[in-house]
Amino acid sequence: MHQATRERLAEVGNSIADDYMTLKLLAAGLARILWERQRVREGAEPTTGLLPQAWRAGVTRLWWRALEQGIEPPVSDMVVFAWCRRPLGGWPVRLDVSDSDAESMLIDGEELSAFADEAARLAPKSDAEAELTENRAFARLQATAELHGRTEEEVQQAYVSLRLFLIESPVVSDLELNKLTGRFKEADRHGRLYVRDFFDAAYQYRKTGGTAFCRVCNDCGNPLHEGVDVCGTPGCGGVPVIRRLKVLEGYYVQHRGVRVCMHDPGLVEKRLFDALGDLPEGRARLHRWPGMDACDVAVEFPDPAASDDPGRSEWWAGDAKDCTSATMLGRSFTWNQRMRARHRFLILPWHRFEQKHYVDDLRREMQGRSDGVRVISEGDFVSKARVRALGGTPW
Repeated sequence: MHQATRERLAEVGNSIADDYMTLKLLAAGLARILWERQRVREGAEPTTGLLPQAWRAGVTRLWWRALEQGIEPPVSDMVVFAWCRRPLGGWPVRLDVSDSDAESMLIDGEELSAFADEAARLAPKSDAEAELTENRAFARLQATAELHGRTEEEVQQAYVSLRLFLIESPVVSDLELNKLTGRFKEADRHGRLYVRDFFDAAYQYRKTGGTAFCRVCNDCGNPLHEGVDVCGTPGCGGVPVIRRLKVLEGYYVQHRGVRVCMHDPGLVEKRLFDALGDLPEGRARLHRWPGMDACDVAVEFPDPAASDDPGRSEWWAGDAKDCTSATMLGRSFTWNQRMRARHRFLILPWHRFEQKHYVDDLRREMQGRSDGVRVISEGDFVSKARVRALGGTPW
């Protein structure tokens, strides 16, 4: 290695040491590349002939990492693209990733992997490229809710209805959309319904006629491609079925970003709501996404000696997370300080608790970052809340 290269490596050594940052940049670049490719397939003109800034930064960091380890750096972008289809633990450049992430890939088939989706969302904003679809959909969901309530409680009810709609309806006919617009009727000065802005940000339209037949998962409802025998949604064991949709002119399918970032993670939230929906009245009250998403789920236990003073209630609050990477979740997780509670939880679905190394990696990364937040499975949270509601001691 030339002396100039050694000196430069010494300068950049500290900045390239975080391999998760390198992976975030590569994932953000891949997300932009795949988005651009889809636009061109649909007939749009390419926005640029250059590879995204995030990709270039990630490859540069890989290049210096290889020199640091005394191995041959990648000679082209195509080489790095090939690496992205391999498990992270098998890359020629040794990456400092947790055991639970070593088998993850950045590209799965022709799409981003779930790991890469998460990494792209966590990349620095200056490198994450344009505003992501799920961000637009979420902002319009909140705006629509705020425009359909005169009180805080009415706004919250509208928010919960729209959020549940996304979880329950990854595929929806235009007739079902008409039912939604019949409930949310506020419009701008041009007569356009605000709920349509939310809907158009979350769904893609597919024109058909009379009746549509869609191949979907019989459990979570996600659309499935031909040749796919099992649903790939994390934690879902569903199989393909043909769903018949009665339509006027067509139907809608959720944008992939909304499905991956809002529908799929929302499945565990919906399971929590269903499991806690029959708590004893007067002893416990379920709150769905309180404060328009200050947390995902909260259970309020009134003080029997002070039934006229809600401030005396005991609150449990939880954020439900279904993330591929325990390490990235632990590093990025923060508790929303708007949500005050006696007990705070990070709730994981069962399939993450059963994943080798996952919980250990998560708890290690959370040390010193989110003190006072307990990591718990969805089933354990439900059972402890039931015990508490019945007057027992859950701990």
